[in-house]
Amino acid sequence: METPPVFESFSYRDYLARQGIHSLLRQADVAVIDSHHGFFLWEWLYRFKAHALKTLLTIWPEPEASLLAGILLGVESGIPSDLDEAFVVTGTSHIVAISGFNLSIIAGVFIQMGNRLLKGRGKTLLPLAGLWLYTILVGASAAVLRAAVMATVTIFARSNERITHGPTSLAAAVLFMGMLNPYVLWDVGFQLSLAATLGLILYTEPVTRGFQRFFERLTDKERAQKIVGLLSDALIVTIAAQITTTGVIIGVFRRLSLVTLLTNLLILPAQQHIMLFGGVALIAGLLLRPVGQVLSWLAWVFLAYTIGVVRWTANFPLASVELGNVTLPLVWGYYVILGAMTWWVSQPVDERQRYRLVLKKVTRKQYAAGIAVLVLLLAYFYAAPDGRLHVVVLDAGQGDAIFIQTPSGKQVLIDGGADAPQTLAQVGQQMPFWDRRLDMVILTSPTSERLPGLIPVLERYTVDFVNIGPEAGRGALYERWETLLAERPAGSVGTLWAGMTWELDAAGVTLQTLWPEPSSSGGPLVLRLTYGNTSFLLCGDATAVVEETLVAREGYNLRSSVLLLARHGAKTASTPAFLEVVAPEAVIISAGGDARSPDPAVLSRLMDKPVYRTDEDGAVAVTSDGQHIHVRAARRP
Repeated sequence: METPPVFESFSYRDYLARQGIHSLLRQADVAVIDSHHGFFLWEWLYRFKAHALKTLLTIWPEPEASLLAGILLGVESGIPSDLDEAFVVTGTSHIVAISGFNLSIIAGVFIQMGNRLLKGRGKTLLPLAGLWLYTILVGASAAVLRAAVMATVTIFARSNERITHGPTSLAAAVLFMGMLNPYVLWDVGFQLSLAATLGLILYTEPVTRGFQRFFERLTDKERAQKIVGLLSDALIVTIAAQITTTGVIIGVFRRLSLVTLLTNLLILPAQQHIMLFGGVALIAGLLLRPVGQVLSWLAWVFLAYTIGVVRWTANFPLASVELGNVTLPLVWGYYVILGAMTWWVSQPVDERQRYRLVLKKVTRKQYAAGIAVLVLLLAYFYAAPDGRLHVVVLDAGQGDAIFIQTPSGKQVLIDGGADAPQTLAQVGQQMPFWDRRLDMVILTSPTSERLPGLIPVLERYTVDFVNIGPEAGRGALYERWETLLAERPAGSVGTLWAGMTWELDAAGVTLQTLWPEPSSSGGPLVLRLTYGNTSFLLCGDATAVVEETLVAREGYNLRSSVLLLARHGAKTASTPAFLEVVAPEAVIISAGGDARSPDPAVLSRLMDKPVYRTDEDGAVAVTSDGQHIHVRAARRP
């Protein structure tokens, strides 16, 4: 048995834990002892769903069939990965997922059937039965359950000739689902569904009025109303939902789609036709396959159109922008500001006027101070730890300097490069401007390519602990370094040898020393940083002899996600045997433009690997969630 994985943008482990599942068994021998002992209605529904899916997949071609399976039956597993990524890039994944839009159509169909075929309570029971049977049929995810509860409230209200209050219905759905399973509040699908619904409730009408006023300035009132009516089902609804879902999207996925409004405007009008024609064709296909095949052509037109538009807009330049470090406080800050603006707009005109009179009494200096405080708060929220490991190979000239920030915010600097001012500037860019403390500083070798930048760091920063290797240096710089170490508190300086391991973070970030061995005469430090299933091999000033010894001793245990080449890629290191056992996903070379490094022979051994060079690419930042790495270079697009 194994622990479920955590992917770069989705924690499968947390997803299963919310359902009480904590382990996976991928290979097992299963013997069916008996069957057909479950509730007969569930069995019938699951058999019907399997039969409907099989029929759907035989009527429509791919990828239209898989898209319709997701829209009608909640089965998204067959959608090609490139198309699925296009939906993500364009911010239209909600089209595939079953949501309130789908359930509102289903409920509307059953309400019409009830009004025409039944009387009395039957008009209420038929829509309720149809709604909840469909909810169970498509898997009853958190988003679907939320929509089903709100639709149920609406159906009961209609049957009793009562009006519904959107925020109250939404609150009832959240309360009901929270009582069933409190962990649903951490379900991303539920969060997006909740935020989108809240946006529709709060902002559809204000956005509509805004468009109405805008078009009335360009044309007469009647024509403006017609234009707004055409936009209401696509653009206005998308804007209203986008207002409240943006915080969740950037907080979870750390990306923002710049084409989502255009894409939604183009494809949303087609979705009701997909549901209608697709549903009718599927039912006809279940009864009489040839009839369903002919009717499927109508749905195919809108399915193909949707796929074409999504793929087209996903290929736009900057269709989706990676936002980098988006911390939870920033997300909450977005919603606090949004709530404050919503409260302000909702105030009566005379009340807002009263607040304006109060604000007029505020001086310019008070305004400036307020703006400065707001900027400081935003800077603090942006700099807060985001729960991931960040390893940055600084652009420190012809020398090594590696800055590490752990998931909980611990900060480590390994080596200081050859150019002290440049190193200080680079470290200042990585740390918040108010932070003058490093948890650890490590010197791997007392050479002119690693030591100079660490001396002003010890002079200007509060450093909790300093680790060094057994090598001794010489010269004025090294004497100053020894003086600084001698002035430190007792017990705050240590020497690293192979076999020693430091736990840098309670989240499981460890730093292991691979070289030098205690039995040897010393040498440069070789370190390995590990977080989950990802690792970073920092070779420092290791020579080919050191690499050969490590290969003989460790073998394929040296395998690492990222390799920082030894000696800036010089020909005296990075042997073929060493590169073979490390087998990195990415290689980083810290270089300063020296014509001798990296050596062409070394680069030729790395032809099949992504190679990043600080002299060409600037600082190279690697982010790890414990399962995957993401590499970003300062000078690469």
